[in-house]
Amino acid sequence: MSKVRFNALLTASMAVVSYTSIPTLAQDQSGAEQGEKPDASANVEPMEEVVVIGSNIRGIAAGGASPVISFDKTDIENTGAATMQQFFEKLPQNFGGGANGANVGNLGVDRDTGNNFGQGTSINLRGLGTGTTLTLINGHRVSSSNRYQYVDVSLIPMSAVERVEILTDGASAIYGADAIGGVVNIIMRQDFTGYETNMRYGAVTTGGMNEYQVSQAAGWSWEGGRALVNYEYLGQDNLSALDKDFSSDVAYTPYDLYPASKRHSLYMDGLQQINDFLTLNLSASYADREMDTNIASQWDITNLFPQTRQYDLFAGLTLQLPQQWQARLNAGYGKNEVRYERTTIEDGVAETAPPTDTNSTIAYLDLIADGDLFSLPAGAVRAAVGTSFRRDEYDLMDYRGLEDPYNPSRDISAAFSELNIPLLSNQPGAHNLSLTIAARYDDYSDFGSTTNPKYGVLWEVNESLAFRASYGESFRAPVFTDMKTNNGAYVFSLPNANAPSGRTTTLMLSNGNPDLGPERAETWTGGFTFSPQSISDLTIQANYYQIDYADRIDVGYVGSIGALYADSTDPYTSILTFNPTAEEIEAARQMGLTGGAFRVIRGGPYAVPEDQDEFDTAAILDNRVRNNAETSQRGVDLDVQYNVDVGDNQVGLSLAAWYIIDSTRQLTSTSPESDALNMVYLPVDLEVRSGVTLNRNKVTGGVFLNYVDSYRDPSNMDDPKVDSWATVDMNLGYDFVGETNLTLNIQNVFDEDPPFVLNARGTGYDPTNATALGRFVSLSMTYEW
Repeated sequence: MSKVRFNALLTASMAVVSYTSIPTLAQDQSGAEQGEKPDASANVEPMEEVVVIGSNIRGIAAGGASPVISFDKTDIENTGAATMQQFFEKLPQNFGGGANGANVGNLGVDRDTGNNFGQGTSINLRGLGTGTTLTLINGHRVSSSNRYQYVDVSLIPMSAVERVEILTDGASAIYGADAIGGVVNIIMRQDFTGYETNMRYGAVTTGGMNEYQVSQAAGWSWEGGRALVNYEYLGQDNLSALDKDFSSDVAYTPYDLYPASKRHSLYMDGLQQINDFLTLNLSASYADREMDTNIASQWDITNLFPQTRQYDLFAGLTLQLPQQWQARLNAGYGKNEVRYERTTIEDGVAETAPPTDTNSTIAYLDLIADGDLFSLPAGAVRAAVGTSFRRDEYDLMDYRGLEDPYNPSRDISAAFSELNIPLLSNQPGAHNLSLTIAARYDDYSDFGSTTNPKYGVLWEVNESLAFRASYGESFRAPVFTDMKTNNGAYVFSLPNANAPSGRTTTLMLSNGNPDLGPERAETWTGGFTFSPQSISDLTIQANYYQIDYADRIDVGYVGSIGALYADSTDPYTSILTFNPTAEEIEAARQMGLTGGAFRVIRGGPYAVPEDQDEFDTAAILDNRVRNNAETSQRGVDLDVQYNVDVGDNQVGLSLAAWYIIDSTRQLTSTSPESDALNMVYLPVDLEVRSGVTLNRNKVTGGVFLNYVDSYRDPSNMDDPKVDSWATVDMNLGYDFVGETNLTLNIQNVFDEDPPFVLNARGTGYDPTNATALGRFVSLSMTYEW
């Protein structure tokens, strides 16, 4: 039996078992059949038993058999970050490549580099690329942004965030697409009651960048309900390359290392218990951001001013069922709009180009039920079963006329099940041993279907020591941009020492591919948690992971077209066709004529002779994006937390580290493996953040060390080593009488410059592994009333 058929059968069989066990009010054995009213108290779940990341089953410890990292509001505030973008910069497992609003120069090797028109920021766990980390808000999807369809976390108001949960494991069996590198769930404030006003001002100590932040929260509660409204304004000035010594030799000026921006964000949430069985939850968010960036080149000065607007709406009904079952009906709708505009100044003449709009829309409806199936000697077998319907739309309108209008859409339907099976309980050497099985079937209207299982084992030896292991399959759907039929077909005459004439007429295809399939990954994890009873408040968590990421969408040849035949073409066997037939040449020609462009190159070093044309093609290089790349990565995460009372002081110690054992990549199935580690614009093998916090009466403080290991810059022939980078952050807070808090925060206390890296812009650093801010000092005041 094939893996696909087995996975589909697993999903179906689990769904049937779970569905047939879901009780209804009419099936309640309490006497409802005789017209008696069911006992409401027997059907209402405890409020603390909630769904957490990594499972659709209530009450399962965060992640269950999968590793989870959690940050509460205090942890987040201790970083001194003003935005979620800045917060995730402090997370060792997050890589700054791909969509990164702080990477103004679009430096890097990620395929979407240069396409982040809205200058937003995505989360990129493990450095696997934009879109490989599923980002949720309150456990639900929200609208995505820009051409490469990522959730822009820089739009989320920091003041409205309550906590962050990070599942560092594949999870498509639970959530569907995109959960390859992991899942990030950002939980917003909900239960706050009262009023909270926050004002914050910050600035770099070298340069002209200032930051202004104001927020206002208001929360109310009443019997059976609550409501919250949170508004935030954030203003940031630009940071010029001339303000920093390491980037003062930038090739052309003006040049901004950080863009200027203004953002308004609003978040609202409400909950009302309608009766003993039914609860309604509503939430809405809105963000509006304008940015302004100056970038100069040898030809002109470009002023970029993208505008981003996004709103998301959510409605959820929770129904308490008999026999401890619960059903949840969730619906959501969201839209992200990015308008990209630019003004070019050449020879003192300014010209503003017409804008380019990229709009993304999401609408979904989910139905999930979970509860107890039956009891075993070790406890109740618990299950979740559900179905989901989603529609994604994308709209590109280039008013410059350089690209044709493009407005595709896709419909996704899914069915999923999950089982948690207790095997042993309260036995010697097995305080708890449980097995988790999950599977999900997703059907896409534009490329087909995929089934993804997940298996996990949690072994709690005793109350101090637990081991866990998991295996799962994940997938990522092709983004709309990659499936666009905007093919270019270009005919070159390329130097080739192995050709009789010394040259080979080559037709190259480029750009999108409507025949793409999903990217696929297999993930293994194993680890332990140690919380000794003899040392209270000490937790040590270590996890090993391995990700084999196949069918990645990428081009197969990334070198200069003129160097195609300089070395062996064996690595490009799957995309390079020699001596093509007339039919193959005509098919390639038509792709260009009906797509983006068709051109026979008649000038320059690769010009086709006048007596030849495309029908003399001797080789076709199909360099459209294809499912041809693979990435493998192995590594270890370490997280240590220890809190201890020393007299009247509460002291906290923390250590978080990400170590990559190895990481390799292949562009095609026939190309050699290459290292995807410890080189410029790629992840570094070791990143660490450690800290000490102190809480004494009304005073709080903390000191944190951030460390990025050394790596290599092959373009720097004189000194390819890029030094390690260590920075220190600190904060000091005081609680005044009357619920007023004043906090001083200093990022990069010793103003350490990022390690030097050669790049074409001349900015002197690698924005994927370092930041350009230097020392940044902020003062915030929070008043609750």
